[in-house]
Amino acid sequence: MKSFVSSLALLALLGCGGGSSSSLGAQFTQSGTPAAPRLIKLVQKSKSNARVVVQAVIYGPDTTLDMYSFAFDVKIGDPSVVKFVDGSAVAGTALTVFAGQSIQAVAGLGTLPGGGTDNSRVVVGVTKLGGGLGNGVAGNSAAIVSLSFQVLKQGTTTLQLSGAPNPVVLDHNGAAIGSITFDSATASMKGVSTGGGGY
Repeated sequence: MKSFVSSLALLALLGCGGGSSSSLGAQFTQSGTPAAPRLIKLVQKSKSNARVVVQAVIYGPDTTLDMYSFAFDVKIGDPSVVKFVDGSAVAGTALTVFAGQSIQAVAGLGTLPGGGTDNSRVVVGVTKLGGGLGNGVAGNSAAIVSLSFQVLKQGTTTLQLSGAPNPVVLDHNGAAIGSITFDSATASMKGVSTGGGGY
């Protein structure tokens, strides 16, 4: 009987966490930069608990563009708050395939100058393969790529489009399309407590 009572007491402590328990949730806030044709910006696609799927979106319409590939970074201000989810890159509809073409989207953490992984920099590449022409933006917007980010703890960090030396969109000849701009303002992502409570 004594051991049974002790077990009940232990379960009560574990279940209540000493009086409280909590879990993490995520909040994403896009920059205040207004949408405009030929602007690329980070926006939220979806959210689930502590994970947010963020899209890099290009605004249109502009069917005169010859977009063939995108190369940019997403800079995480504080990688102790948020991490990039490896293998989460999914190509959007900004690039459309013509005969003989395919699309590849890759994203991974950068490397530090002295070697090692740079958890604050996500290097992104989205491109057509197979030659041929690029394409424009038919609608008001089109997603270039989706990327997942996971909150690690409570706190706030920035997410910003950047590149080395500059983010760039290339046409089918490999020339930079200078009229396409990347949002220079920062989005933010926040880790918050989703509550918890106990007895």
